[in-house]
Amino acid sequence: MIAALWGRLQGWLLTLAGALLVLVGAYAAGGRAAKRSAELDQARRQAAAKGKADAVAQKIDALDDPAIRDRAGKWVRHDGR
Repeated sequence: MIAALWGRLQGWLLTLAGALLVLVGAYAAGGRAAKRSAELDQARRQAAAKGKADAVAQKIDALDDPAIRDRAGKWVRHDGR
């Protein structure tokens, strides 16, 4: 009787263990996919920021000294301080 009960229980335990392994594998795969997605998103944002910075640097490099002074004058206080 115990052997028959153990035989049934062993089958259920193996099924449960298999199901748990599938869940753990799916969880790990999802974590790797999320990490890769975040890394790609960060790389896209960095590329966009670098492009903006390069565009601004090109505009500033194209200006002569008086034009740079005029543009910088917008950011300086003129209230006597």
